[in-house]
Amino acid sequence: MAFDRLSSIERFIHSIGDKHRPDTRLSQAQRRRLGHMLRCLDGREEEASHFEVATVLFGRRLVSRESWPDSSFRYQTRRLAHDGMKMVAQGYRQLLRFRRRHS
Repeated sequence: MAFDRLSSIERFIHSIGDKHRPDTRLSQAQRRRLGHMLRCLDGREEEASHFEVATVLFGRRLVSRESWPDSSFRYQTRRLAHDGMKMVAQGYRQLLRFRRRHS
């Protein structure tokens, strides 16, 4: 955990001096997916259907009622809800652990 703490302290110090250093532990795609997972969980908390959640996440233009039974968006939404619930139940702390990217 020492790398995590040092990295956090370093980012904090740089943010004080207006030298913003982004957190590189997560890629842009990972951040987007986590955001979708949270929005999906929020929608499910409000008792929205998977179809309603998918139209909010991916847009009404891409998600249609006619193609919903075989839509890839249907499977993505179900997976996001499943993974989000799993993360809430046990895995959210993994986000805080230091990740080294392979370049």
